[in-house]
Amino acid sequence: MHALRHRLIGVALLAFATACTRPDATPASERGESGFRGVLISPPRAKPDFALPDQNGRVYDFRKETEGKVALLFFGYTHCPDVCPLHVANVAAVLARMPFEEREAVRFVFVSTDPKRDTPQRLKEWLGNFDPSFIGLSAPEEEVNRILYELRMPPIQEDPKPTDSATYLVGHAAQVIAFGTDGVARVEYPFGVRQEDWAHDLPLLARGVVPDAEAANAAAPAGIELQAMAESAAAAAMRGMPIRVSVAIVPQPATTSEAALYVVLQNGGTTDDTLVTVWSELSARAEMHETMRGADGAAMAHMTPVPQVVVKAGETLRFAPGDRHVMLLQLSKRPEVGESIPIRLRFKGAGDIALAAEVVPYAEVERRLAPPAASGRP
Repeated sequence: MHALRHRLIGVALLAFATACTRPDATPASERGESGFRGVLISPPRAKPDFALPDQNGRVYDFRKETEGKVALLFFGYTHCPDVCPLHVANVAAVLARMPFEEREAVRFVFVSTDPKRDTPQRLKEWLGNFDPSFIGLSAPEEEVNRILYELRMPPIQEDPKPTDSATYLVGHAAQVIAFGTDGVARVEYPFGVRQEDWAHDLPLLARGVVPDAEAANAAAPAGIELQAMAESAAAAAMRGMPIRVSVAIVPQPATTSEAALYVVLQNGGTTDDTLVTVWSELSARAEMHETMRGADGAAMAHMTPVPQVVVKAGETLRFAPGDRHVMLLQLSKRPEVGESIPIRLRFKGAGDIALAAEVVPYAEVERRLAPPAASGRP
């Protein structure tokens, strides 16, 4: 779970593909261990029961209207500068290429996190530019937050100092939750997921396929009490403890034995938080490491695993070469440059953050991780 404010929050911006590949043409070696390319949800989530006014002025009963269908549920707003339009455009482009029977099995439902500006007419016009069949719902902020709480997602975070409509941004979760035809969500899609990934997964969902049970069970890191985590995440969100991931990259590994994950974490809240677990479907396990240094600052010849990493209030923490980093061990395949790898970060306070890390050449790592002042040279 995570929020957005001035830029992408949750993952580095990835270019989306312009062509879609049919799932039966995708090599098995490029598929995740679960059979899906989205991020597995553990434990699975039941479809929430709510009814809100839609863009046509009628009440839309989410559970009833999507019964027996694949329901893609996304919380966003029409003035969003990047995450919302790209998510919606990607899904629309893929659905337009799917066979009629599969397309009719999918419902895309957009719930506004900006009810003050997202009027029914605004929702109808905005969504219609992507796909007129998409459903736009709006309700008072308190009602939307109730639904978000039920889904273990952070509440709406309004800009504390709004100026005008063009610069007034709203914090919201950046993933699309996919409820299967049985009404259960087992997979979600963070910002950064490409069109080809949607093109692979949506036909599977439309046919009622569910993720591999063993892979789904593996999505829950050992030693974490999930109900307690969900409660602490909701409480943290209500206190305003936003953890943002502004960069997430994986340098292309030379082999399948290990790969490095580098992220930039920003704690915009007033309370420290702790990263306790990292998980990826691509690897058998993931470990957080820190390079040990001598008294003179020179790096020693070994790294040491660390069970957790604290992100202090107001801090921007970089996982970078020669410092903190995540090791993805025993990869199921060697990823290609340009791919996106599903990653899940688990925090004590903020709960789960699902993201898609971009695979980049090693030569790009330094530039991608550089602070804005250092990377903004002409």
